Amino acid sequence: MSFDAPIISLKHVSKSFKMYEKPIDRLKQSILRKKTYKEFWSLKNISMSLHKGQTIGIIGKNGSGKSTLLQIIAQTLQPTDGEVVINGRIAALLELGSGFNPEFTGRENVIMNGAINGFSPTEIKNRMDSIEEFADIGEFIDQPVKTYSSGMFVRLAFSCAIHVNPDILIVDEALAVGDMQFQLKCIEKMKAFKNEGKTILFVSHDGYSIRNFCDEAIWMIDGQIHQRGDANTVTKNYEDFMKFGLDTETKDDTIEPEKNASTHVISIDKVEFKNEIGEIKKDFEFDEDVYVEMSYRQFKEQEFLVGGIALFDRQGTYICGLNTKLDGYELPNVPGKYKLILKYEKIKLLPGTYSVDVGFFESSGLVRLDYKARYESFRVSSNKYFAEGITFIDHKWDFER
Repeated sequence: MSFDAPIISLKHVSKSFKMYEKPIDRLKQSILRKKTYKEFWSLKNISMSLHKGQTIGIIGKNGSGKSTLLQIIAQTLQPTDGEVVINGRIAALLELGSGFNPEFTGRENVIMNGAINGFSPTEIKNRMDSIEEFADIGEFIDQPVKTYSSGMFVRLAFSCAIHVNPDILIVDEALAVGDMQFQLKCIEKMKAFKNEGKTILFVSHDGYSIRNFCDEAIWMIDGQIHQRGDANTVTKNYEDFMKFGLDTETKDDTIEPEKNASTHVISIDKVEFKNEIGEIKKDFEFDEDVYVEMSYRQFKEQEFLVGGIALFDRQGTYICGLNTKLDGYELPNVPGKYKLILKYEKIKLLPGTYSVDVGFFESSGLVRLDYKARYESFRVSSNKYFAEGITFIDHKWDFER
């Protein structure tokens, strides 16, 4: 892909914050002019450029500098060192509540947001109906924002962000607080922005979402860009690091699959394992065909539905993940009862117990419509001892003198 001049350019950008041990140390600092703080460098010498039309995912543990980087790009924070050049209008959906005055009504905040983005009163008025319609919060548009639920807040904030006609859209996981229907609505809008050639920065802990929506990914560690490249490679490396890396304090930062996450779009009813003649069974022989049959109900029309099944061993090792999008297999998009069947041909798994995650997603993979983790399991056995590990690889031996 070829790009024009960078729409975002950062050169040697660093950001430090003053960390005080006690509140009184701030007073001592101002009166005595004595250093009573420690410097924490949230970003360290970041240089990068982004071009028009790129969709970039940013991944990393909590505290790695992701949000600070986005705030500097959105120009709500100023860097301590370095240069930031932005060539376009930015709309940013960062931490919940940023940019809104809680004492103002939703409508007043919309007007203020539009004025900050350079729109005249007439332009704001012309956009108001569309903003109200997309946010869909009804009469609460004229109530103080401090009375809003988190879901209502993000509805209005996202609606404001997309209606300023941005060249650059920044989303920092704020959509996670919205209900499923609104998430789908937002994803469709983000996909439309992507098709229009706008630049999108998307922060998530979920590698699957980034792989399915983004062209590239940036993995951050301790305020620095650890790796940048194609989304599949970077997210896989990040996931391996989170599982097997040197840092052992990562459990709170990983996102577990949503269990029993029925969304009134689709619901998984049951999963059964069958042999080639359709018998339900839990025990299979090595080299036998295994059919995984997932029964589900679809309640609403959903275009480009993606179904997937992931296979794990007893220790939780991720063996193989398959989905209909990767294989180019199209599922029905109209309501009804269905069975999605995956055939593992002549399974080469070595004796042991194996479990499956099953799930359905919308087309970009950003929203789980229903997901059940370690939902069912089956066993593989063999009366022969011929290899060790997880799976058998066809092979032959040879010898040369």
